[in-house]
Amino acid sequence: METIGYLKESGGRFEFHSDQFGLIVRGNYPEWVLAAAAEIIRDNTKLEADSRMEELAALVEFGEASEIDIDAHKVDMKFRYEVLPQCVVTMGTMDYRWADQEGREKLTEFDGHTMRRLHDMSLTRNDSFLDDEDGVDKSSDGAA
Repeated sequence: METIGYLKESGGRFEFHSDQFGLIVRGNYPEWVLAAAAEIIRDNTKLEADSRMEELAALVEFGEASEIDIDAHKVDMKFRYEVLPQCVVTMGTMDYRWADQEGREKLTEFDGHTMRRLHDMSLTRNDSFLDDEDGVDKSSDGAA
């Protein structure tokens, strides 16, 4: 596994470092720093991908690349920049699905939340989810 970047606290501020991009982002809160880093990395990689497309077009003209190379690059760009960002997030022992804001607006499953649980604990073999257990005191005062 290769480290692409890291977040640290330094002098009461947060810093994201990425040697691969020659990037350091500093801010008062980690979410600000990570949001800025994500946007900067996205914009930078998009510019690089667009430049690569122009390079491939020139190489095709000189017979050094084929139209297939351009088509493959277009597909790669579509998967990275057209598909709305989505991730699996693990917090503790639970996995969640995350989608960016635009994706959450298009999918009703998020119901206004940032993430949704991947494992539906209400799916039981005998439809026993939320069944009362024998011998459990259900009175509000705790007396039986």
